[in-house]
Amino acid sequence: MIKIHKFDTYTWVEAISPTEDELNDITIDYRAPAKFKGYMLDRHEQPRATFDDLSGFSALVVRAIADPKQSRMLTSPIFLGFSNSLLITVCHAQEQAKLVSDHSKLAYDSVAEHILAILFALISPFFDKLDEISQKAEKLEGMHNRAISNHSLDELAALKTSLVYLRSATAGNLIALQELQATIKDNLKMSPELASKTNESIGDLLIEYKQCQTMFDVVGDVVRETESAFGNILNNKLNQTMQFLTIWSLILAIPPIVSGFYGMNVKLPFAGRGEAWFYTVVLTMVMVLLMIVYIKKDRRFKK
Repeated sequence: MIKIHKFDTYTWVEAISPTEDELNDITIDYRAPAKFKGYMLDRHEQPRATFDDLSGFSALVVRAIADPKQSRMLTSPIFLGFSNSLLITVCHAQEQAKLVSDHSKLAYDSVAEHILAILFALISPFFDKLDEISQKAEKLEGMHNRAISNHSLDELAALKTSLVYLRSATAGNLIALQELQATIKDNLKMSPELASKTNESIGDLLIEYKQCQTMFDVVGDVVRETESAFGNILNNKLNQTMQFLTIWSLILAIPPIVSGFYGMNVKLPFAGRGEAWFYTVVLTMVMVLLMIVYIKKDRRFKK
């Protein structure tokens, strides 16, 4: 779907989940560089900022959270192509498009202000997801003294996967914004006052992304420590289980040994007496008790 918004100083072309034919039309109608069509189409495009000398057209690709409402924290690219009188945005996710549209309802004085408004809107879901991951990580961290379920392990694995996607996106966006700062400064015509304001806003954006990246690193360390603690706890429980089975295998090995002796066709003490079964039971119990006493005194079997 393509929407055209005309403002006093520029035109905004809004593309939501566009087809290849629609992007061809945009490229032709607005004389955008053909190579930028690849950036618009590729759902796996990585963050970048670039400038085409021949057309005077700049492009910015950032990765944003595809759907903040979903538990899976996947990211997808958003394309922003611009010149002094034109802004093209391409979103492949409906929630992204809604976010971009909601923060584009005001009348901006320039393309640069519009771009910055969109970029500030796109970083907010990262902080929301950061809070969500932090809460889940703290909850899992508090489970050290309780039984670790398969659900807890699955949740921990999901957090690790989410952090990989989000940290990669913020790191890439940070590099793209640094490139954007030079691109806007060199290629957009602005008054000194607006240029100063734009440069300051990009600086604020860079600070926000650096803070976000740092906080993701901290949460990532917490998740890794929690995973390590879970692994130690599970290994300890496995060792305790193996110890329990070893002890009982030793104890339960005694009755077959005694009964095996008295099952042989040789002369044994009390074998010819009617109460021999009683003596074998007593002998078995005594040997079992001696084994239990030995195990309790042996440090190798202590927790």
